[in-house]
Amino acid sequence: MYYPRHELQWRLSLFFCSSIFAGAVSGLLAYAISNMAGIGGYNGWRWIFIIEGLATVVLAACSKFIIVDWPEDAKFLTPAERELLLRRLRIDDKGITMDRFDNKAKLRTFGDYKIYLGILMYMGITSVGYSTSFFTPTILKQLGWTSVHAQVMSIPIYIVAAFFSLLTAYLSDRMRHRFGFIIFGICVCTVGLIVLMAQNNVSVAGKYTALYITMTGGYIAQPVIIVWLANNMAGHYKRSVNAAMQIGFGNIGGIIASNIFPTNEAPRFITGYSVNVGLIWMAAMAATVLLVMMKTENEKRDQGKRDAMLQLPEDEKNNLGDDHPRFRFVY
Repeated sequence: MYYPRHELQWRLSLFFCSSIFAGAVSGLLAYAISNMAGIGGYNGWRWIFIIEGLATVVLAACSKFIIVDWPEDAKFLTPAERELLLRRLRIDDKGITMDRFDNKAKLRTFGDYKIYLGILMYMGITSVGYSTSFFTPTILKQLGWTSVHAQVMSIPIYIVAAFFSLLTAYLSDRMRHRFGFIIFGICVCTVGLIVLMAQNNVSVAGKYTALYITMTGGYIAQPVIIVWLANNMAGHYKRSVNAAMQIGFGNIGGIIASNIFPTNEAPRFITGYSVNVGLIWMAAMAATVLLVMMKTENEKRDQGKRDAMLQLPEDEKNNLGDDHPRFRFVY
């Protein structure tokens, strides 16, 4: 709503890095809060939920009054800045909209193959992020670190992942390209997982290095997957439904991750690592199918094979979203 398509990755990745940094400090924070056990008659784990949950609720309530819904209502912009922003957005999306969520719009939205491929991509890559919480403590324990020291030694892993995530975002926007960075991140992640699968022949330091590689690869690809799909949706209704479905159903990857690391397989976790490799390459295949289908559709539109839709009634034609013949998908 505020940014042209090839300026969105950097912004989303900045937001996404808050999740990465949360992973870096959450263990230490939880450890500190758990020391409040007994205060008010509550166990330590209750205080973790109370304090972290309350902070989230308060910030969410404040955001209602801080975050502006639409550029047209942004009072922090001058009239000239607002007009410039709206003009840039119109140039980027060619004025194509989906501002009514009527029955035809619902059919176009829920029948769009891109959303379901996006879910598969996100499900595959998000499993890695969840999985690291299961095998990272085991590897850190093998290094002889426990409790607070182990939590501290996990922080550099997240910092490196955040750095490469932001570097990828910058390059992706600069090059106006998404697909290649997704595949690159998946390849990097695969290398880390293969090292962990072969850990009987790898030193403990090598396993620790593999954690960096695995997490970095996952966090290179994950935010790009989100933005790539959003870039190819037109109309705020469709973007909203797409985001909800991709993130919501895609987080099934977390459910899978929680069930593929049985304790009796520690420390090798061969099932967990193997399934993760399969899932991230499922994401790669879904991304490849999406790329081919969008390229094919762009070619058809370039050849005028979708121009018949321009003869639709004006109100329907102006509510086609990314089905509009003038819309072009980006890769």
